[in-house]
Amino acid sequence: MDADEEKSGGIFRAIESDPSIPLQRRVYERFATAILDGQLRPGDRLPSTRELAKTLGVARNTATWAFEQLAVEGFIETRHGSGTFVSSQLPDAGSGGRLRVPQDEETAAARLARRAERFSVVARSLRIPQKPVPFRINMPAVDAFPVALWRRLMKSLLSESGVGAGYLLGETEPAGYGPLREAIARYLMISRGVTCTPEQVVIVAGAQQGLDLAARLLLDPGDKVWCEDPGFPGSVAALLAAGATIGAVPVDADGIDVETGMRLHPDARLAVVCPSSQFPLGATLSLARRLALIEWARRHDGWIIEDDYDSEFRYRGRPVRSLQGLDGGVRVVYIGTFSKVLFPGLRLAYLVVPKPYVDLFVNARIVAGRQSPTFEQVLVEKFMTEGHLARHIARMRRLYAERRTVLMETFRQAIPDHLRLRPSDTGLQMLGWLPDGWDDAEIARRSAAAGLEMTPLSRLTVDRTLPPALLLGFGNFTAVEMKNAAARLAAIMEDYRNERPAAG
Repeated sequence: MDADEEKSGGIFRAIESDPSIPLQRRVYERFATAILDGQLRPGDRLPSTRELAKTLGVARNTATWAFEQLAVEGFIETRHGSGTFVSSQLPDAGSGGRLRVPQDEETAAARLARRAERFSVVARSLRIPQKPVPFRINMPAVDAFPVALWRRLMKSLLSESGVGAGYLLGETEPAGYGPLREAIARYLMISRGVTCTPEQVVIVAGAQQGLDLAARLLLDPGDKVWCEDPGFPGSVAALLAAGATIGAVPVDADGIDVETGMRLHPDARLAVVCPSSQFPLGATLSLARRLALIEWARRHDGWIIEDDYDSEFRYRGRPVRSLQGLDGGVRVVYIGTFSKVLFPGLRLAYLVVPKPYVDLFVNARIVAGRQSPTFEQVLVEKFMTEGHLARHIARMRRLYAERRTVLMETFRQAIPDHLRLRPSDTGLQMLGWLPDGWDDAEIARRSAAAGLEMTPLSRLTVDRTLPPALLLGFGNFTAVEMKNAAARLAAIMEDYRNERPAAG
C-alpha cells in the first residue's frame, strides 16, 4: 500500500460502532468528512474496495456501496487503469486545510443567536406539556366534544366519489376553502357584528400564526406597539419576533387604558388588544375606550389587531360587538379561532383583513405554508353549515358555566383563607388572588411538582408589578378532577404559609 493509501486507510481503522446507522453509511460519512476536513486532498489515491474491505473488516459490498455514493456526489473519481482518487475537481485547501470554512461559524452562530432570541419568548410562553392537568388555562372541554358526530361527518365526506373526493385530497385556495370562508363571514356577522365579505377572510394555522403574519406585515423593525399589561405572552412573542418595540399599556376594569397609551407611547403604530375578554383579567373594553382606540388608529395612521379568542363563552348577557364592526373594517385586523369552540388540535383560525390588503395577507400566507389542510376545512364548513357549531357552542356555554360554578364552590371550601377568586363574565379561566407578599411563581412551581398546572399572574405582566395571583382554568376538567386538585393545592399553600416566617 503506497503513502496515499496508508493515509486513507489509517483514517478508517477506528470507525466507531453505531448500530443505529448502517455500516455502509458510516464508511461513506468517514470518507466524506475526511475530504471536507482536508485530511484527504484532491488527487489523493484511495485503496481499492477489496483492500478497504480487508482493512476495515467489512464486506466488499459495503465498501463498494460507500464508494459508489461518494462518486455520485462528486467526492471521488475513478481513473481506468489507475485506481480511485479524491476528485481533482474539488478545490485544494492546502496542507492541513479544510473545504469547510470554520472561521465563519462563530459569526453565523452569533447572528442566529440574535435572531433566535426573538423567538425565545415564544418557546417559554407557548410550550406546554402534552397531557392537560388541572388547572391549565385556555383549554376547552375536549372530553365533551361530539366525537361521534365528527366521525359521521368525516365518513360522509370520505364516501363521496369523483371530483368531490379528489378535491378533499388536493389543494384549495391559499386564502382558504371558499365555502368555509363564506360560513365564517356569515357566522361573524350574526354573532360578532363583524363587517366583512368572504373574500376578506383568510384561513391560517392557528391564531398564533395569524398574529405572526399580521405583525410582520403591519410593522417595520423597531416600530412601537401597544400591548396590554398584563396580557397574552403569545402576542408579545409574535411582536418581538417581528422586531417590534413593546409599549406596555396598563389594563383596568374597562380594558386597555387608551389615554395612558397615548401619553406613554405616542409614537406607536399598532395596538394588540383582547377587547371582548381581556387576557388574563377578563375585562371587557368599554364602548368609550373602543371608540377612542379606533379614533387613535385613524388619526395616527395606526392599526389594531383584535384578538377575539373566546368571546363565544359569555355567562352574563350577549357577546359585545367587535371592534372590527365598530371600525367598519378599515383599521382593524380581526383574529378568530376554532381552537376554543372546537378543539386545539384542529389548528384552524382565521383573519378578517381590510379589503385593500387582502392580497398582501394571502401572499404572506402562501409563503408561511400555502394553506391549511383541505379536508379539515371542508369538515369544519359542514359542521358550521349543518347547524352543529351553534348547538355545540350553546352546550359548551352551559357546561362551562357549570364547571365555573364548581371551581368557585370547590375553592371556597378547600382554600377559603389563601385564595380570593374573582370570576369574570367570559372565558375558560378565572383569577385567584393570593395573600399580599406571597410569591405566585413559587406556588406555580410547587404545584407543577405535584402534577398541577397554575399560571402565575407575574408571568403575564410586561412592565407592571401586580399583587400575586394565579390564573386557574376550568374548561377541560370535571368536578371530581377539580376537587382532587383543589385539595392538593390547599396542602401546597398551607406548607408555603408555614414556611414563610422561617424564610422571612
